[in-house]
Amino acid sequence: MTAPTIYSIEELATRVLRDLGLGGAEETPTAADMAWAIETCQSEIQLLLGKSIPLWNGSNIAIPLQYYTTVSRRCGLAVATAFGLIDVASATVAMEAAERDLRILAMTGPTGEVAVFGT
Repeated sequence: MTAPTIYSIEELATRVLRDLGLGGAEETPTAADMAWAIETCQSEIQLLLGKSIPLWNGSNIAIPLQYYTTVSRRCGLAVATAFGLIDVASATVAMEAAERDLRILAMTGPTGEVAVFGT
């Protein structure tokens, strides 16, 4: 069995910037953009935890592969509003959709099965 793929908060912040077109696939983000993206990602992750959306066993340091693109999308929406890439109202609707996906992922057990409650 191979070890799961894990991403750092720095890798997540880089992914967010690239997903938004704020950096190329082979480009290194500026130190200022990177620091700002990391801060935003950390803040958004804490917000999600405050909304009772558990993420990858509560760690905001090691991000498993199954969460990577969904968390990038969710955090990217917060970054996108600051750069004027999307208006706040549209971003809020899209954030809610990403949060639904994160809640589904949070119900997935170690076997990959989704927990079913109330049955």
